[in-house]
Amino acid sequence: MELDIATVSVMTAIVVITAGILFIVETTLREEDAVGRIWSIALLAGILASVSYAVWSFAPQTWGAVAVGNAAFVASSGFMWLGCRRFSNRAVGWAETAVIVFTFAAAAAVVVRGPDGGGWAGAEVMFIGLAVLPGAAAWETLRGSFTGIRTSIALAVVFGVQSLYYLVRLLVLLTAGPESETFTVWWGTIPTSVLTIVLTIVFVVTASVLRAERAGLRGRRRLAAHGIAFTGVLEPIWFERFLADAVERADSRDETVAVISTRIDDLALVTTAFGASEAENLRTAWHDAVRLHAPTQTWIGDDGAGGLALSAVVESEADARRLGATLHRAIYDGLSGVEASVIPVLGVGVALSDGTRKDARSLIDAARTAAAEAAISDDTSVVVAR
Repeated sequence: MELDIATVSVMTAIVVITAGILFIVETTLREEDAVGRIWSIALLAGILASVSYAVWSFAPQTWGAVAVGNAAFVASSGFMWLGCRRFSNRAVGWAETAVIVFTFAAAAAVVVRGPDGGGWAGAEVMFIGLAVLPGAAAWETLRGSFTGIRTSIALAVVFGVQSLYYLVRLLVLLTAGPESETFTVWWGTIPTSVLTIVLTIVFVVTASVLRAERAGLRGRRRLAAHGIAFTGVLEPIWFERFLADAVERADSRDETVAVISTRIDDLALVTTAFGASEAENLRTAWHDAVRLHAPTQTWIGDDGAGGLALSAVVESEADARRLGATLHRAIYDGLSGVEASVIPVLGVGVALSDGTRKDARSLIDAARTAAAEAAISDDTSVVVAR
């Protein structure tokens, strides 16, 4: 079966428009979903790009559609990156400037070539943007609030594949040219459109799941503000900042800070098997048990889907292990009190500040790894990171 460019362009536009509209409609049903709004703008830009390319494929004389399509395509990838940064509560000011520069550069490269530039006018500039911005988005999904959320791996794959594809496509374009058989067959409009359809579908599904985990199962745990009830659980970025300050002060006093990670990684499976309400009941009982049995003056923070961490000053490793064991028993007692619940697998890991671990990030990572080991261990319920 042979496909012509016009048909493939229309197919791509239909898929992107359908997926984009579904995502945007879902966004409008959610309250205070800044990440969803940014990703919705990205999909709107993708819709504009698809429609522009479809217009050009039927009317090649409308060269302005290429400029609009290239700029919109770059903007779409840029806003996906901005959404990832917002997901992790990172600053987007300078990132917005970068996206604007890449977007206007993609449009200007076509305008400079003018009506005689053809369909590949400014492609080099666009490909650079489509390699850099998704690459930045892929890096963003591997850190911050994405850490510990397994679903984010699919998002990293989507952005990583897109970045690598356009990097190679740029190299082939520069070396072989747009009219070469190699470029047309393997890197031309038709294979790119097929890849775009696949990546769009995966992105929309993954982004929807991530939003559900962030806003539903994980909850919106923000610092107290007017009209917002603080649950006692800090966002990852705030927990890490407060922990960094505590570690710095403890180091000057020769005190030891312990980070204790409690993990229930199969809550997603509970959601699938028994429903979201059952998983939410387990999560609430788990968080309440940690808050009630943790030392009074401790920071408690969200550690991604399935993770809850706390920091405390301890006298020794044995003291930290006892606190971890106390939390382990309290959590299981709390989960057992949930009516008609299934008891998930619990892991408790401990990391202590010492000569090799004096920064907050390494402590959190070590405690998380130890908790994962404890969850599969038959010998102990609490693992201390070495």
